[in-house]
Amino acid sequence: MPKRQHRDRDKDREWTIEKVLKAMEGPDYPDFLLELVCQIQEWMESALSGEALAPVDEGFLSYGERVFQGDMDGLTARLEWLGNRADLLPSVESPQGCPEAVVLCLGPIDFEEGLRLAVDHGALFGRPNCKRIWLVGDSWHLGEVIHYIPHVKALAAQGVELRFLLVTPWGWTEVPVGAPREAEGTPWKWEGKNHLRGLCSDEGL
Repeated sequence: MPKRQHRDRDKDREWTIEKVLKAMEGPDYPDFLLELVCQIQEWMESALSGEALAPVDEGFLSYGERVFQGDMDGLTARLEWLGNRADLLPSVESPQGCPEAVVLCLGPIDFEEGLRLAVDHGALFGRPNCKRIWLVGDSWHLGEVIHYIPHVKALAAQGVELRFLLVTPWGWTEVPVGAPREAEGTPWKWEGKNHLRGLCSDEGL
């Protein structure tokens, strides 16, 4: 086999190994985001145990089933520490213009509303400082994601990255939003509850 073909084959092999190693490392999440997920899971556990239940509102229904109920005001109060690191939405306070933002779509804040808030913040209210938006929710709706894909791509063209975390009381994972699908596929990594134990700082409690 000619030397050039050997070099090309070795180059392809090195690229494959690099991709494998990168996949093994997994995505890099900022510390404040891990603390946030930990507190949301604790809030969910409290709501399930009845300690942080919100008043029943028959208007909050989803496809004939009651959405996850919890005291959103209580959760927002627990997340005040986030203001120094990222803009938190929705909020009665004006955004501070942080490079990162967190949009909550939990309980009464449905998935579509969270997507709309994220797009509006990235395209309008967070410009030009916002570079990454974390959409953190307890549900996922493919149809609504497809509807907003053009907006997500427009944000990416402006240098604003949108990423989505699906959170439950028992674990969480990142779901790709509008990212190109790789030929070999990219399995989602499910992080169990134990993955976050000990990560919540006293500042966030």
